[in-house]
Amino acid sequence: MSFDSRWHVERRKQILKKYPEIKQYFGNYPLSVIPVISLVIIQWLMAWLVSDLPWWMVGLVAFFVGQFIVHSLATFIHEAAHNLILKGRVGSIVSLLLIELGVLSFGQSLEYISQHGPSHHRHLNDYLKDYEWADKNQAQLLQSYISWRAIRALFHLLPGGPIISDLIISCIVPSDDRRQITGAKQSVATTLLLLATTLSIHALAWSWFGWKAPLYLFWSLSLIMGNWGVTFSGQSIAEHHINQQGKTYSTYHWTNILFFNTGYHDEHHTFPNVAWVHLPKIKRIAPEYFTNDSNHSYFYWWYLWARSIFDPARYHRYSPNEL
Repeated sequence: MSFDSRWHVERRKQILKKYPEIKQYFGNYPLSVIPVISLVIIQWLMAWLVSDLPWWMVGLVAFFVGQFIVHSLATFIHEAAHNLILKGRVGSIVSLLLIELGVLSFGQSLEYISQHGPSHHRHLNDYLKDYEWADKNQAQLLQSYISWRAIRALFHLLPGGPIISDLIISCIVPSDDRRQITGAKQSVATTLLLLATTLSIHALAWSWFGWKAPLYLFWSLSLIMGNWGVTFSGQSIAEHHINQQGKTYSTYHWTNILFFNTGYHDEHHTFPNVAWVHLPKIKRIAPEYFTNDSNHSYFYWWYLWARSIFDPARYHRYSPNEL
């Protein structure tokens, strides 16, 4: 366990000793399935609405609408990673299947769940073991050559662009073999089930609404996973950015309405067994402990990063000391 992880654990003990009533908020929140289903319906409604648009307008809708719906759904993948939606293994699989209807992650949601707790929460801010930090070798290449960053950014505007650019960079520069990213064992059966679900849904979307519907769904996912994932990347920067001292930061912004209190990140790392709906209550009960406020919104953090032509050592989760 990293130093920063232990810091959260020790603070949790102190807070519970002073405010034991917080324990009432421990556990899952099954009503989360309601916003999940609602978001899936909205995403499919958008897929239907874009089916008669020119292909480039499909991309614009994916950029200005689709990626934010996927981000909202991704907050519930995070909830499922902590078993905070439906209880148990079966409940987790059901939750993921519901979310997959709108995210269509090709099974990547399960990989996230397998790594999030064992890697990020247990080894918070440890470059060698926290998977959410950028690889040193590949980040150094991007930092050294602004042309590579610009080309990569253009690729990330295309459907599947992040996958293509990452494959190219990994062929040029091998990843840092010192890193020891661990995770829970993934179920092959569940992975195949999620993959089959994604492929089947894309086929259904094409069959029902034409080829532009699956294009919209895939493009929305591609945008959020790349440099142009505006709030998704902004959230990543805001949570553990490198420009100020501190373990974990919270963003108390109106985006918590859209993204279901994902900004209460300091509270979450201190109480990872509390569902999204209760995190503001933790803040209200123990305000003197949660004072690490991020000084910018997700949008503005992303803007600062974009203004640097997506420099990985500025405004992003990467330690310049590792260069």
